[in-house]
Amino acid sequence: MTDSEKRLREEINAIADQLCQAIDGRFDFHVNSGSDDLDVQKLSVLSNFVLESVRRNLEALERTRDELEERVAERTRRLDLVIEGANDGVWEWDLETDSIQVSQRWLVQCGRPSLGARCEPDVWIDMIHPADRSDFRQALHDHINGLTARFRAEFRLSNGRGGYRWMVARGICDHDPQTGVARMISGTQADVTLQKFINPVTGFPNSQYLETILDERMRAQQSGHLDLVVLALPNYALVRETLNGRESGILAGELRRRMEECVRNGELIASLSDSTTAILINSPDPNAGLDRAGDVQRAFDRVFHVEKRSVWLSGVVGLMPVRETRLESADAVLQATRTLMRKARQQGSGSCLRYHDSMSRENLDRLETEQLLRNALRLGWVEPFLQPLVNLQAGRLSGFEVLARIRHPERGIIPPDQFIPVAEETGLIRELSERLLDQVIPLFNDPRLVEVYGNDFNLGVNLSPVQLHDPHLAESLLRRLSEAGMSPARFKVEMTETAVMADSRVAVKLMNELRDGGIGVALDDFGSGYSSLAYLRNLPLDYLKIDRSLVSGLDRDPEKRAILEMIISLCERLRLTVVVEGIENDLELSCLMGMGAMVGQGFLFSRPLPVDDLIASLPADGLLQPVVKPVSDGRQ
Repeated sequence: MTDSEKRLREEINAIADQLCQAIDGRFDFHVNSGSDDLDVQKLSVLSNFVLESVRRNLEALERTRDELEERVAERTRRLDLVIEGANDGVWEWDLETDSIQVSQRWLVQCGRPSLGARCEPDVWIDMIHPADRSDFRQALHDHINGLTARFRAEFRLSNGRGGYRWMVARGICDHDPQTGVARMISGTQADVTLQKFINPVTGFPNSQYLETILDERMRAQQSGHLDLVVLALPNYALVRETLNGRESGILAGELRRRMEECVRNGELIASLSDSTTAILINSPDPNAGLDRAGDVQRAFDRVFHVEKRSVWLSGVVGLMPVRETRLESADAVLQATRTLMRKARQQGSGSCLRYHDSMSRENLDRLETEQLLRNALRLGWVEPFLQPLVNLQAGRLSGFEVLARIRHPERGIIPPDQFIPVAEETGLIRELSERLLDQVIPLFNDPRLVEVYGNDFNLGVNLSPVQLHDPHLAESLLRRLSEAGMSPARFKVEMTETAVMADSRVAVKLMNELRDGGIGVALDDFGSGYSSLAYLRNLPLDYLKIDRSLVSGLDRDPEKRAILEMIISLCERLRLTVVVEGIENDLELSCLMGMGAMVGQGFLFSRPLPVDDLIASLPADGLLQPVVKPVSDGRQ
């Protein structure tokens, strides 16, 4: 080999040695050659060009990688934000290793924040309510085997404190692209307890959750007493209508606080509705339910201070001793509770009523009565009975009170106390009133009455507490009278003292609307409730009807005489016409006439009778004489 060839080999080897650095991934060097050979110089320059190109490509790849990593990081941050905002737990189930990796939020949902991020699948399944595990496994099996596009399961999950919360797990499988076998399933777990079981107004668990827990405790056959204490606030909705949004929130918060003060550890509060709340008590103490009922009564028998306003809520309490009844399911208990609270409301504000099994029979009776009433309205069995009102000083009829009856083709006459309460509860009272008015208003033009009394008699109808809240009542009555060509002055409506006092604001508004239209307004059953004489000055009235309770035994009771004299005297000053109800004997009549009472009604003059029977019994001269046959039961 010549010297020239040796030198060329050495120069090429020198270039090769320098290029060996690229094998280690280094391209940040420059190939140097001091050769005089032109071809060697070209090889050196070409190597540097290649190295420069590689460097540029690597820099471009580095920038691309950085951009991709930044994009992945950004998308990861966004996904984390979405998951965090949704408040969902995240889980990954590796089907090949049969292990689960979970997020911290998932652990918190389970009430086990210190459990660890990796666990066995059985840990998850064991926390699921036993009744829901089969459905969970089936949903998982169907998705893994390609029967469903996505995995979804809804189940109860132990909260680690003896209770359960409702969860929805969603996920999707990752399959091996070659074999199609599922390798992993990933997804989220969302707590849906609030949506499913929380009343959004009160923040307490709802009736569905209560039914679930009650059913579990009834099935558990544990010892001790299982009681349900229920509070109903009948006027809560009406009170809220008078408050603005902020005030309503304050009142709701105070209601919640007072209810929470009444419970002990282990007891459950649940909302049966926005205005009805229950406490479920499981205690060895036989008096626990009764004690808690007393706590609730005392807590709500106090004024609520809302901003600068004082608000009173009318509360009634019911006690359901679950294990002392023959009720076998949670659904039956809650249905019976509705019966209990309906009867508690009938007893009035402040009452506390304990359930007994006979109420179930009463509930069936109520359903039968509702069917009877609906048939009566549909088939025309509703009939007005009339009872005369008499000018006591002149002995002449001054008008009639209209009383509802049902004439059943088989059972005969059915009195109002057997169907009016059901009519009020079901809302059928409005249709019942319409049917009565259809038959009563034409009586103003009945020739048999006009011949004897001309236009000198009026007709009065009773309004139920439900009707006081009808915003169109006054307008409807005035329209019907106008269509019949009758003067509103010959028509009057009667509202009971109890109904007016229960919601005086609404009652006074209706009274003013009626009187502005010319219709007379009477306060019925005065003396049976708790309103004071001084309160009469605040009511826009035309008539005051004195209850039978103040009349019975009047001739033997000086205290009653003094009260009646005071009432009659006050009404004269207030320009109210006094109507005395329930006059049954001549002694009572004589005493009342001596006090200056002007108008009376009662069995002494006539029982309530069908229209035709009553008109046939009226004397031609229009003068009513007392019937010489006193009646002792005083029923009107």
